[in-house]
Amino acid sequence: YGNAFYLSTNAKGCNTSAIWRAHKHGALFANPCFTQIHPTCIPQHGELQSKLTLMSESLRNDGRIWAPKNPADCGRDPREIPEQDRDYFLERMYPAFGNLVPRDIASRAVKHICDDGRGVGHEINGQKLGVYLDFADAIKEQGADVINEKYGNLFDMYQRITSEDPTQQPMRIYPAVHYTMGGLWVDYNLMTS
Repeated sequence: YGNAFYLSTNAKGCNTSAIWRAHKHGALFANPCFTQIHPTCIPQHGELQSKLTLMSESLRNDGRIWAPKNPADCGRDPREIPEQDRDYFLERMYPAFGNLVPRDIASRAVKHICDDGRGVGHEINGQKLGVYLDFADAIKEQGADVINEKYGNLFDMYQRITSEDPTQQPMRIYPAVHYTMGGLWVDYNLMTS
């Protein structure tokens, strides 16, 4: 049922047909609305887009999430925004966990920042839906080779999709529906009726 959401990381062919067929054969239906939302998807970049791409949550291990403090800076090149004008909002809001807060908390925080007018990237329906995931500090501390060893395939994928090199400028991310679960009732042995 990911298609209930206009954009998600699900393919349009993922349409609950297997769950529905099992239900029609007598399997009990339960918890059909369990939906996983990830904060690290590549933001929507156009009105004709049909799905979103998830970047691995592992990126938050070394990447720092931030947005400009001043909405007037949201159109600037992120590399030109000085450190004191950046809001590392997850680190500020949740100092014990920082960028590693659970995905639902990170997703809500990112949406709140964008709703507050501090989103970055492409404007969709009058709003910019993105924040930065920045690896500059990790590259300085650990070296480009170490970071590329960890995330090179993800960086390549991001660059192919956006034409932006995340080793040279921050990635842009925004929450998206990633996975829809539930639908069939199961017991504690994971058996359906």
